[in-house]
Amino acid sequence: MKHPNNKKGSDSRKDLTREAYQDIRKMIFSNELRPGEKVPYRRMAEKLDMSLTPVVQALKHMEFMGLVEHHQNRGFFIKHVSPGEIEEAYRLRMLLEPMIIPHAIENLDEEGENQLDRAYNEYLEVSHSPSLKIRLVKDIQYHMTLAELSKQKLSILTLRHLFDFLYLRFSQELLFSRPQENAAADHALIYNAVKARDVQASRDALKKHITNIYENAVEGFQERLDDSEKIIF
Repeated sequence: MKHPNNKKGSDSRKDLTREAYQDIRKMIFSNELRPGEKVPYRRMAEKLDMSLTPVVQALKHMEFMGLVEHHQNRGFFIKHVSPGEIEEAYRLRMLLEPMIIPHAIENLDEEGENQLDRAYNEYLEVSHSPSLKIRLVKDIQYHMTLAELSKQKLSILTLRHLFDFLYLRFSQELLFSRPQENAAADHALIYNAVKARDVQASRDALKKHITNIYENAVEGFQERLDDSEKIIF
C-alpha cells in the first residue's frame, strides 16, 4: 500500500522526501551507487512503498547539491569527481569550521562538554577500526558536535551539506585510500584546545587537521589516477 501523499499535506510530503533522500544517501555512502551509475529511482520508490514524486524531489535536491546530475530522457546519475572540486570543498571547510569555533567555546557549558566528551570518546573507540565507513561516521559526528555547540544554524546546515558533498560525491575509498596516522592525534589536539577554551589553539588545530586530510585526499586521488594509467590490457 502506497504512502498517502496527501496525509497532513506538505508536512507528509516533506517527510517522504526526507525518507527518500536518506535512503539514496545510504546507498551512495555504502557504495551501492558509484560515480557514473544511474540511480534506480523507480525500483527505490517501490522498495520504500511510496510514489515516484518524493524520490524525484529528493534527487532534485541532490542535483542542486551537486551530488547527482540529470540527463534528459535518461534519468539521474551519480556525478564524477574532479580534483578542483576536492580543493574547493576543503577550502570551504577551512573557512567554515575555524570560524565557528569561538561560538562553540562561548556556549560550552556542562551539557556541551558532555556532548563533546561523548563524541570524542566514540571516535577514539573506532579510530583503529578496519571499517573505513565506521571511522568516517564517527569523524563526521565529532566535527558536527563541535559545530552544533556553536548554535550557528546556517553554519551548521552548510557544514552538514558540505560533509554530504565530500563523503557522498567523492567515494570514501578514493579520498581516504592512504592511511591517516595523524588523525587521532589531530582530534586530540582539537579536543584539548576546545576543553581549555583556547580559541586560537582550537583554530590552529582544526586548520592543521583539515590541511592533513586534504593533502591525504589529493595524494590518494593522484595515486588512483597514476594506477589507472599504468593498467594495460
